[in-house]
Amino acid sequence: MRRAIAALLSALLLWFGATAAARAQSCSFSATDVVFGAVDVLGGSPTDSSGIIHADCSTFLGLLSSITLTISIGEGLGGASSGARQMVSGTTATALNYQLYRDAARSQVLGSNYWSYGGAPITLNDASLLNLLTTTGLDIPIYGRVSGGQAGVAPGSYASVFSRDPTDVRVDYRTCNLLLLCVNRSASFSFTVSATVPPDCLVTAGDLDFGTTGVLSAALDATSAISVTCTLGSAFDVGLNYGFYGSGPGDRQMRSTAGDAVSYRLYRDAARSLDWGTLADGLAQAGAGQGAAQAFTVYGRVPAQATPPPGAYSDTVVVTVTY
Repeated sequence: MRRAIAALLSALLLWFGATAAARAQSCSFSATDVVFGAVDVLGGSPTDSSGIIHADCSTFLGLLSSITLTISIGEGLGGASSGARQMVSGTTATALNYQLYRDAARSQVLGSNYWSYGGAPITLNDASLLNLLTTTGLDIPIYGRVSGGQAGVAPGSYASVFSRDPTDVRVDYRTCNLLLLCVNRSASFSFTVSATVPPDCLVTAGDLDFGTTGVLSAALDATSAISVTCTLGSAFDVGLNYGFYGSGPGDRQMRSTAGDAVSYRLYRDAARSLDWGTLADGLAQAGAGQGAAQAFTVYGRVPAQATPPPGAYSDTVVVTVTY
């Protein structure tokens, strides 16, 4: 009778020992940063990047019979709106919109069971993953995108930190061992999403047409427009060179195919008193970026002069925006 009791107690001790060992083991999780680098906020094209979440259950040494992972990612310290997550800067008051996705096509927003802005967490429960998780670990990609057309974002360094706050970054996982003992656990990890917005400008220019005239006995005036879009707060200068044939603000010329010339001048003001030339000559037009298109009027004048032979006269002027 004593031997039977002793054997039973030994079996119970082994059983409870196995349960304690199963509960002591856990998986580990880490992630790489998602680094976008320099982002063009003026253009319409997005900037993409990606990162890796690494899951490692190798401490189980193949003793698992099943595992289920649910990885929830919230908004990060940069915050979010209903349409996008945001990165913030310590030197500007603007925010840079971006989003994280579960798929390479960037059509499935990576979300959270603990976050109210939609998307879905990453869930892994395929039995074929079990060997990887318990040998070398598993790399799970996440995909990021900064949308284009954010011209109102000021130049600077932007980031959003995803901390180990379980409402922001959380892994819920369930492990079952070969004895079919199952345990529910949770874990967290941290990573950072970052980007740089450099100063940038876009420029377009319209033609300046003086029209048709018979003789150049009086001045001919005309105007055209230059459109400049620069990142918010970026200082810039708009310069006009002196064309194919000119050497200075008072020496611009339109020419015909025969080589005959018509002199003209370009100005920054309607009174046509301020010549418009290059930054090197101190005759450029200064401005500050507003994150939206700004129009600059070019005031042209053909002064009275000897009338050359009839024909079409033209010149090409290069507009240079320095920022």
